[in-house]
Amino acid sequence: MGNGQILKEVIVQILGFGVVFLVLKKFAWSGLLGMIDARRKKIEDGFKDIENQKKGLENLEKEYRARLENIEQEARTKLQEAANVGVALAKDIQEKARHDAQKLIDRAKSEIDQDIEKAKLGFRDEIVALASLMTEKILREKIDAREHEKLVDRFIKDLEKVG
Repeated sequence: MGNGQILKEVIVQILGFGVVFLVLKKFAWSGLLGMIDARRKKIEDGFKDIENQKKGLENLEKEYRARLENIEQEARTKLQEAANVGVALAKDIQEKARHDAQKLIDRAKSEIDQDIEKAKLGFRDEIVALASLMTEKILREKIDAREHEKLVDRFIKDLEKVG
């Protein structure tokens, strides 16, 4: 093959390529570019949607964090209020218990004082009865000084037994 033949083939190839190029440019190139542009637009829209969703999620996360902080603060406040109520109730219970205990102590003291008074009255009555018996015995018997001492000693012993 000669150089002329090769040159003819190269020219035919260039012309064929030019014709194919012009036909493709006329009919297929705009459709192909349109599809590529549509695909690029779809991808860009997808990225924009993802970016918008990401911003929305970030805002939602901030909102949830703020709500969570408010909930935690409310919980702390309610716990503190409950603790304060508990302390107040405990103080009230302690004060009531002290008051009740003081009432019991006062009542017991009063009962003790009454019992002491009753005992004193009973003791006095017994002394009077013993004195009456001694007087009666002394009056019945004629006693001398020695008998009188014995009776007094016996009377003192009897008092000691009673006391």
